[in-house]
Amino acid sequence: MFLVTWIAQAIVYGLLYVAIDRFIKGRVPFYKLQIYAVLLQIAMGAILVVLVFYLFKVFDVVDTSTSIIVFVSELPGLWLAFIYALVVNFTINLFMYIDLTLGKGNLLKIIKGSFYLPKEHQHIFMFLDLKGSTTHAERLGHIKYSQLIQDCFYDLAVVDAYKAEVYQYVGDEAVLTWSLEQGVHNDNCIRAFYAFKAQLQKRAAYYMANYNAIPVFKAGVNVGLVTVTEVGEIKREIAYHGDTINVAARLQDQCNRLGAELIISETMLNTLNLGNWINTKAMGEIVLRGKERNVNMYSLQKV
Repeated sequence: MFLVTWIAQAIVYGLLYVAIDRFIKGRVPFYKLQIYAVLLQIAMGAILVVLVFYLFKVFDVVDTSTSIIVFVSELPGLWLAFIYALVVNFTINLFMYIDLTLGKGNLLKIIKGSFYLPKEHQHIFMFLDLKGSTTHAERLGHIKYSQLIQDCFYDLAVVDAYKAEVYQYVGDEAVLTWSLEQGVHNDNCIRAFYAFKAQLQKRAAYYMANYNAIPVFKAGVNVGLVTVTEVGEIKREIAYHGDTINVAARLQDQCNRLGAELIISETMLNTLNLGNWINTKAMGEIVLRGKERNVNMYSLQKV
């Protein structure tokens, strides 16, 4: 009986999760998703009970005339299995949540002590920033504006398909990072920006209905050597240090002045193998204080 229940639990949970996730994605604001997750668990329990009842009848586990009586007698065991499955599901989701909080895959690395000592790596960094954030905040108010940011960063999940890792959220700004190999492969670090832009456009009707605006982001991208390590005692965090990050932030700051949506450094441009799907334009250079050389900038525009 328990085996049938566990199999039913897995099937129902999987089908329900996929169906509801696809239905609510793009229709429900990010801040309401947790409520739907709780309702999903309740619905899962109810449907599980009904499913097992019909399994009794379909597979003639018991005589149909007495199936209701036997089914009722099995309820304690059925609900015990259901509660067990919920505990297992909660534990798995807890570890997944911690892993997502630290950055996908970083939980195991922290357990292994991969970041205990500082190490140098070649990394790509992208600073994403909401254009006109002050105007949006003044027009919407702090609560509604925060919900807008939540929805935008919920849609930012599309960059996962391009091997991006979200390093930090800072106000209305997100910092993405790639290892050199993953970021350069198939121009992932550039395609991720345009995938995010396309996702926001895809949900234009939703944003207009809820915020009377379609969010637009600008970005700066740079590549270079950084140091990565684990920092903090009260709150642990994986931190990257180096001028590579500072330059990426400076490039993003130049977008408004130059009227560009995406600016990359010359080093980044030389590292990529961009095809004819994108146009590049030289945008001059930025002066870095205390450095021997300035950084040449290039704007990108998808064809």
